[in-house]
Amino acid sequence: MKEANRYGVEILMNREVEQLSMVSFDSVQDFGEWSIVNRDSSIAGKQWRIAFKDGKNIIADYVCIASGGYPKAIQFDWLKKMGHTIEAPVPSLFTFNIPGNGITALMGLSVENATVKIIGSKLTSSGPLLITHWGMSGPAILKLSSFAAIELAKANWHFSIVVNWLSDYNENTLREKFQQLRFELAAKKITNCNVFGLPQRLWQYLVQQSGINEDIRLTDLPATAQNKFIKNLCAQEFAVKGKTTFKEEFVTAGGISLNEIDHNTMQSKIVPNLFFAGEVINVDGITGGFNFQNAWTTGWIAARAIANGGMNN
Repeated sequence: MKEANRYGVEILMNREVEQLSMVSFDSVQDFGEWSIVNRDSSIAGKQWRIAFKDGKNIIADYVCIASGGYPKAIQFDWLKKMGHTIEAPVPSLFTFNIPGNGITALMGLSVENATVKIIGSKLTSSGPLLITHWGMSGPAILKLSSFAAIELAKANWHFSIVVNWLSDYNENTLREKFQQLRFELAAKKITNCNVFGLPQRLWQYLVQQSGINEDIRLTDLPATAQNKFIKNLCAQEFAVKGKTTFKEEFVTAGGISLNEIDHNTMQSKIVPNLFFAGEVINVDGITGGFNFQNAWTTGWIAARAIANGGMNN
């Protein structure tokens, strides 16, 4: 804000843009009472006319659209009228709803490094996983929702996942580890054999889900029960039925088609002196600050190009 004030940048609040159009003027008198935002000393020639919903207008040499993403395709109509193709917006970076599953009783628990895979695909993600009262969240889930945003939207957000609570193991290596533990911790109860650093409540939940008596000693654990426990630790399945609502999602995939934008300047390839920055274009990143970086980088590129007269020198 200090920089904006320093350079006399005017910020107009609550001004919904209704239409963008190119107009030609021969002299300053043709502008009438319209506001003028002009970088050059001469305003003759083609200019942008930005029409607001309140009936007011602005005339400018350049327009940079950095409106953010829209959850509904119809909200892009004012940009489609200019000839741009809109990739249909779909939610990205959302949590998974797992209604009616006992895992939600562990809300608030987190696992430092879990691996989540969408069944029927090659899509997988690892990282911290948070159990919530509605299902699962955390970076592992959010990254996976970004990777699979389009596919999950097509499935109406009904799909199944496999969770490996112990990313350092698979079923075979964990089975070998259990053979070692049966020797080293033979007399201990199964509930006291959590040597993997999982939250204790999660460990007990998985013991129960495997149909194992909590008082059984590790040496007495039947092979079938052990195999089921290992599967739940490394490949527990969950049916996902839904996601967070639009107001709770972080970003959307979709927007202005990338092949219609010059990546060196962020200028439209269809309409001259029109620029795009941020989430309004068809870019979405995984969690971790990448969407912020996209906004800052594309905004900087567009601003530099505009300052150079529409060229990126």
